[in-house]
Amino acid sequence: MVRDLNIGESFRLAFTVLGENKLRSGLTMLGIVIGVFAVITLISLGQSSRRYVAEQFAGMGSNLLLIHPGKRETIHTSWIADAASIRKLTMADADAIRRHLPFVSGVAPVIVGFGLAKYESFSRNTMVSGTGPEYPFVRDLVVEAGRFLGRDDLDGDRRVVALGSKVRTELFGQGTPLNKLILVMGTPFRIIGVMAPKGSTFGIDFDDQIFIPVTAAQRLFNTDGLVEIIVRTRSNEDVGAAEASIKELIRSRHNGVEDITVFSQNQMQSSLNSILDALSFILVAIAAVSLVVGGIGIMNIMLASVSERTREIGLRKATGARPRDILVQFLIESVVLSLIGCFAGILLTFGAILGARLAFPALPIVITPWSTVLAVTFSAAIGVFFGVFPARRASRLSPIEALRSE
Repeated sequence: MVRDLNIGESFRLAFTVLGENKLRSGLTMLGIVIGVFAVITLISLGQSSRRYVAEQFAGMGSNLLLIHPGKRETIHTSWIADAASIRKLTMADADAIRRHLPFVSGVAPVIVGFGLAKYESFSRNTMVSGTGPEYPFVRDLVVEAGRFLGRDDLDGDRRVVALGSKVRTELFGQGTPLNKLILVMGTPFRIIGVMAPKGSTFGIDFDDQIFIPVTAAQRLFNTDGLVEIIVRTRSNEDVGAAEASIKELIRSRHNGVEDITVFSQNQMQSSLNSILDALSFILVAIAAVSLVVGGIGIMNIMLASVSERTREIGLRKATGARPRDILVQFLIESVVLSLIGCFAGILLTFGAILGARLAFPALPIVITPWSTVLAVTFSAAIGVFFGVFPARRASRLSPIEALRSE
């Protein structure tokens, strides 16, 4: 009687058997490789997207409420086009919010348009933002040189401007622009400040803007209304109370009609995250199908292996191997086949993402450790699940019939 194989010998035998059929084993593992690659990549994309969204919202400022004219039931992005709806938001509304609401730490009235900024022979089409002195605090902007707009600039109806870093570079290079005059849509403005680089948030480039007093913007764009009012609360916990108070205050000022829409930063981020989560779940579920297909391939190859090794199975049983030993041997071979495919898929994923990051450094994708653990666990489970039937079939073979099968 020969002794039974221990676990270590079973694994060595599994690698030997798979190595004797390299092409067949490789083709069988291909479904697992593709499935693991797809699952890890899509999970990582989903997590990276959530991180990117969080970073973008952080770039907008913190604890923000965006007040738009017109009552809407759903959130969408075409708010500039809807700014003239129903009843206008005014500077008086912004001042009332600043004076009467204790939850508020900053209020910035905003008018947005696009126009040509020109200095001598240099010019740039850019975003023109009419706002007030609290805008840098609300949006987390920093003045690099000079100063930002002051309350006196609004009250005195002054034509002054602070430049974003890209506009400054385009018009003045590295020279000092302070106190020089530029033309904004044909109107002269004196430069009082330059903003430090900020970057883009959701497609809004804070560096490719110029900032003028909201009163000057009203004249420039021939309007007495505001596109929006941005409110920053004292803390994230104050956002809900501030939103309710703003609605009540504006309703009392607008003849009892709630004709505004208030978007909270948290609400918008939560909505985007919900969409990303649903999309990620669907994509990962679709990708997981390839893992199942790979498992079916493993079961097919293991059934073929049982048929080819019938005599070996009979010989082992005749020399004392128990059905459990045969079952464990074929299960180990199935799991090894699945795990090799899994690790090959992980290497492929790392290589693909590393290549993508080298080619596109700004690509916000990283592999999350738990997605790798999930792929390994799921692959092992696939190997066990689809290996059970062939292993049980092998373990139930009659040693006499197996020895006669030559």
